[in-house]
Amino acid sequence: MRYRNRTVFAAAVVGIVAQPCAVLYVLLTGTGSDDRLVDAAALLSLASLVAWLFARIGVQPSVSCGDGVVTVHNPLLSYRAPLTDVQFVARNGAVGLRMEGVGTLRPWVLSKSVFDGGRARSARGELRDAISRAHEARARDATPGDPGTGDPDSGARRWVRWGATDLLLLPPLAFAVWNVVDVLTGG
Repeated sequence: MRYRNRTVFAAAVVGIVAQPCAVLYVLLTGTGSDDRLVDAAALLSLASLVAWLFARIGVQPSVSCGDGVVTVHNPLLSYRAPLTDVQFVARNGAVGLRMEGVGTLRPWVLSKSVFDGGRARSARGELRDAISRAHEARARDATPGDPGTGDPDSGARRWVRWGATDLLLLPPLAFAVWNVVDVLTGG
């Protein structure tokens, strides 16, 4: 099972593609101030930051479940745990997963959605069933006094997501440094 909100994904991709188009339009039409270099740098950094936000919020979030493991990719953090170490939590319409060793998390992609509600409900149901089946199988296979698998890779993990899309943060960072240096030198 793998779920990603298709509508949000498509809208984010359109938003990412629109950024260079908007920058080119402004640069080619000549709208802006007399300082074209500063305008170009500001536009590029802003478009890059907006594209990064679209990628983080709309493209990257997903939840997948397979081989006895659930993986949740939220905009900034990712989580991975064996299904037997996960409990499905639902309160007041909000969905959460309690992972042993990590705590309770809310999968960004499984939030209520106006655009993809039916598929999201179906994915929540599939995930709940997979977790339930894993717990039943563990209870059925467990022997009294069994301490567990002893597998060092078992248990939940949490990590900060980073990758190629984070290179989109370089132009805004460079523009900020350029502005700070400009202010400090009295430029």
